[in-house]
Amino acid sequence: MSTPTSPTSDRAVSYLRTVVPVLWGSLVAWLLTVVVLPTEVTDLLTSDLAITAVTALVVGAWYVAWRWAEPHIPDWLTRLVLGSAQTPTYTGRHSASVEHLPPSAEAEGA
Repeated sequence: MSTPTSPTSDRAVSYLRTVVPVLWGSLVAWLLTVVVLPTEVTDLLTSDLAITAVTALVVGAWYVAWRWAEPHIPDWLTRLVLGSAQTPTYTGRHSASVEHLPPSAEAEGA
């Protein structure tokens, strides 16, 4: 007899879908410097700023690519690369229909 599993909370899903792509992107960025890139390029990219920028770019590219592919891949693969096949839902706190005026417009209207 299988035990019913409780759904993962939206907060946990959002954490997973943030942390897991960062870990994968960081791993891919590191592997690029170890395996693929020529020594001259690796030397160029070893400054702290370059490492940070390249890692951020790879993490961003990883996330965008897998979010694009997500509707076309099985759930098990989505869990592996994004941390969860479930997307978080955000309800009750913000409304997209609320119009915010810039401070200058608020002052003029008051």
